[in-house]
Amino acid sequence: MGMFGEATGSILRLPKFLGATPVGAGVIRTSARQLETLLNQAEGVTLEAKKLVAGRSQIELTTRRESTSWSVVQCLDHLAQTTNAFIPAISSAIAHAPRLTANRALRTGALTHLFVRHLEPPYRVRFKVLAPLVPRQHDFNSAWGAFEESQAQLAKTIRSAAGLAIDQVRVESPVYARFSYNVYGALRMLTAHERRHLWQIDQILKALDDAQVRNAS
Repeated sequence: MGMFGEATGSILRLPKFLGATPVGAGVIRTSARQLETLLNQAEGVTLEAKKLVAGRSQIELTTRRESTSWSVVQCLDHLAQTTNAFIPAISSAIAHAPRLTANRALRTGALTHLFVRHLEPPYRVRFKVLAPLVPRQHDFNSAWGAFEESQAQLAKTIRSAAGLAIDQVRVESPVYARFSYNVYGALRMLTAHERRHLWQIDQILKALDDAQVRNAS
């Protein structure tokens, strides 16, 4: 069961940090794996981002390949802003989610599943970024600090959903007023969005490295 608990006989005892009481092992076994996957994805993004920016100069991290493209710093800032925009509504919905009463998979929702597919890198579909989520930071240390803090909040939020039917409560998009998602779908969407921009950061840095090689030859 990984970090979401361990089975002892017919009882699943969750780690104390989840703040949950023991429940029947069959009730949350499947959903616990799904939440553990989300948590691993979120933490993996943080670790990979750290590897990508390690040893890079301030100039590399703030350079935009084109006037209409983003820098590494802007990608990190956008990720932090997006996560921070969604977490309050998601946390509120989780607080009202009923407990799972059957061993079943959490459902994403058909439209949200399609959206997640379009978010995954390498992506072909581009989305217009609304004004509240347009990057504003130009300093790497500030952007990185905000990113790390938002990732910690995301991990905490995922852990808080253990044993709950989070696909039965919905959250309205804080940026697209006409859209809403169930909480599990929203969390999947956030982690896919992170992978999208992590891939973008990788592409930015590869392009800068290629340009440096060409200029040196």
